[in-house]
Amino acid sequence: MFARLPAVIFYPALLLWSLVYGAVAGAFFKCLAVYENWAAINRYHILLWKKYPRRSYQKYISAIWASEIRGVPAELADYSRQRIERTHPSEPFPMLRVFANTLFMLLIMPYMVVTGFFLGPHYVFVRALKARRQGLSGSAP
Repeated sequence: MFARLPAVIFYPALLLWSLVYGAVAGAFFKCLAVYENWAAINRYHILLWKKYPRRSYQKYISAIWASEIRGVPAELADYSRQRIERTHPSEPFPMLRVFANTLFMLLIMPYMVVTGFFLGPHYVFVRALKARRQGLSGSAP
């Protein structure tokens, strides 16, 4: 119905609708996308920690070991790995990775909201123009 209005009424109304709805919806959906990415990445880290504890533990021990053997003679490398395994019997909860992910998502949130303010109206405007052209030409979608 809106697409069948005369061009003199349609384009100003579409421009107003794109600016108002597009900016709000664009910002909202960008925030929603940041939340979904945050939840998926955190779920992935927790799943790896829970489901594959041995593989995750080996990566954890290897990271500690690699940082400790720099500058140490090669003969002491195995001893230092055994000492690390005795002092760290299990990998702790991946709190640092979850915290870093949360901090990163909070830092990119303002940028994503601003891009939503600019990309949302453009998206709404282009979609409405395509719908008007299809409606006026009479072709099925």
